[in-house]
Amino acid sequence: MPAAVVLLDRVQILSWAPRGRKPPLIGGYKIVRDCFVRRQTTTATYARSRQYQRTTNDAKIFWQYQRLKGWLKPWKITMVADDASGLSYEEIGEVLKYCRYYRFLTVEIAVDFPLSVGIDKGFVRQHAVFGKSRRRAK
Repeated sequence: MPAAVVLLDRVQILSWAPRGRKPPLIGGYKIVRDCFVRRQTTTATYARSRQYQRTTNDAKIFWQYQRLKGWLKPWKITMVADDASGLSYEEIGEVLKYCRYYRFLTVEIAVDFPLSVGIDKGFVRQHAVFGKSRRRAK
């Protein structure tokens, strides 16, 4: 049994898109909803969000579009993994093939330890350091 299982858990992507282009139909996913986005902060960002559900597992995609500020990229895409399998290279590729001039905004990983290793909630609270990481100049 491995000491730890590391899976890709969540990815956010910003992408250019032609004016007025709606998110595509994606193979292996069904559209669950396409709705107006209620503003959650003082700055409105995107007018609409389309939610996809993977047909073979519990992976989801939240595709925000119709930007409300000119400085935003036309598409903001959040992919959330199925807890058991994580996000695969193929799942990410299914989205990226519709994106031109994309960049990753957030990449989150999940690290799962078996109980036999002895890393429990108490150990993590005592020793873990969480926060944003930045590239350091050498």
